[in-house]
Amino acid sequence: MPIYEFQCECCNECFEQLVFAGDKEEVACPKCNKTNVKRLMSVASCIGLSSDNSCSPGASRGFS
Repeated sequence: MPIYEFQCECCNECFEQLVFAGDKEEVACPKCNKTNVKRLMSVASCIGLSSDNSCSPGASRGFS
């Protein structure tokens, strides 16, 4: 799923939002409702970073 992390450049709020390629609406900050936000990282871009597919809390990389 295309979940992206954003940071508002007005109030510095960090938040995640599900965004599809066909979405026409701008992403707005849930705290101040401004659309001046920057995308930080896609959760999907992190998949595959773990070398052993481990999701245990002690894993050095990947999701836990």
